[in-house]
Amino acid sequence: MHEHGLMTKLLRQAEREATTRGATLRGVEARLGALYGADEAHFRHEFEHVCEELGLGALSLTVTVEPTRPTGVELVRVLLAE
Repeated sequence: MHEHGLMTKLLRQAEREATTRGATLRGVEARLGALYGADEAHFRHEFEHVCEELGLGALSLTVTVEPTRPTGVELVRVLLAE
């Protein structure tokens, strides 16, 4: 459940950025550090689930895993279309 909340927050943040710029959200790039409590496959599964739940359609997802980075989940880039 914790990952679901993190993903919802991440995607809402990406949506706000797209809205602020008057663009359409096309995808996100995220980085998973040492403090992220699950694996990349689980992160991807939650991404797809929350995208569907929020009605965002099929967004692209790029994930970088850096197990030595002392962070959890970081939103690195928001991919937009004008």
